[in-house]
Amino acid sequence: MDGSLRAITVGMLQTTILYLHDRIKVVPSGQLVGEWAECLPKAVPHAGSGGDPVEIDLDGITCVDRAGEEALLRLWEAHGHFYCTSPFAQALCNRLGIHVTGVGH
Repeated sequence: MDGSLRAITVGMLQTTILYLHDRIKVVPSGQLVGEWAECLPKAVPHAGSGGDPVEIDLDGITCVDRAGEEALLRLWEAHGHFYCTSPFAQALCNRLGIHVTGVGH
């Protein structure tokens, strides 16, 4: 599915999944809170089922509650490739002990 795109919008969270030639890029945007946050880890594992590495770009996240933090930690444990350049996302990852392996592409 090289170059294809899928967008999932749940409440105030939109997640774009890009199927690139060498990886799958997941870009959540908006508020990662409550039940919206719980939907993100459920959608992402299916994205990488073909064996391609999954990159999660957090620059679009504007707000996170405890459910959002837990969702990010589950994604980190499952995929371990987080990218961000925004000060908010970097501070969030630092606080949660999530190592950011690079900046978003």
